[in-house]
Amino acid sequence: MISIRMVLALAALHDWKLWQLDVKNAFLYGELDKDIYMEQPPGYVSNSHPNYVCKLKKALYGLKQAPRAWYGKISQYLQFCGY
Repeated sequence: MISIRMVLALAALHDWKLWQLDVKNAFLYGELDKDIYMEQPPGYVSNSHPNYVCKLKKALYGLKQAPRAWYGKISQYLQFCGY
């Protein structure tokens, strides 16, 4: 908490711009490079098609492939920026 207050104080003193990044939510925007299917979540099972599965378009938080998808997206952006 002290470190955050120090950064905020420096930003205010030097009139710097600040941006917030929520890494947990960033996982939700990772594009999957493979087809991944999951069972219908409890409480959302279709009455007419209870045996159907869901094909994921984007990574879900908690999915084992979510960190890999997020890393792929961030590394692509950083390479675009010249890093």
